[in-house]
This record gives sequence, C-alpha cells and structure tokens, in this order.
Amino acid sequence: MGQKEEPSGADQIYVLSLDDDGNPRGARFTVLRDSIVSAAMDMNCRILVRQPAEVSALARKLPLGFVIGTGKTVSLLIPRIRSSLYQQVLEAARVTKIREEARIAAATSMTVH
Repeated sequence: MGQKEEPSGADQIYVLSLDDDGNPRGARFTVLRDSIVSAAMDMNCRILVRQPAEVSALARKLPLGFVIGTGKTVSLLIPRIRSSLYQQVLEAARVTKIREEARIAAATSMTVH
C-alpha cells in the first residue's frame, strides 16, 4: 500500500536512518499511523512527528515513503537521500528542540513563585 498522491496539508511523519553501509535514508509519510511509527522504531530510525515549520520546510524535500502491508504489522520502504539533506533535517530538528526547551524553561521560571 504505497502513497501514490499527496493529500493536502502538512506531512505528519519524517523518518531518517542510516543503512548498514552508513548511507543516509529518509522518507516522509502524510498519514500518522501507529503501524508506521512502530515499523520505523523496529528499523532503528529517527522519527520526527508533527514538526514545526522550520523543520518541515526542509523535511518536505524528503521523498515519500512507502508502506508495505496492512494492519498492525507493516514494513517501510525508505529511499536513500543525500547526506547534506539528512544532516540539515537533523540539525533543524535539534535546534528547534533546544529552542522549545528554552521557551518552556523560561515560561516555567516565570510561573514559579
């Protein structure tokens, strides 16, 4: 069951990994399903779900991934990608996480009396 067309709206899941030879792989999936996340976890992938605009802008350059199978047990086809795109997406996600943690820490320190 591959995704043949992109539904309107933002991509929901971005999956990144390195294969056994160290080649970067990445894909985006437009539907958030537990089976996709579970399969990605089984493949030891980095999973980015519902990312902010800064990350999504880069991650939308990832090719669409394919889901093989139906139900709770599925496999994922994750194509090879350029190393530079792999690094850019991971760096954007890291920077966004740091900013979010700093924002939360600032908001928490203001509410503590």
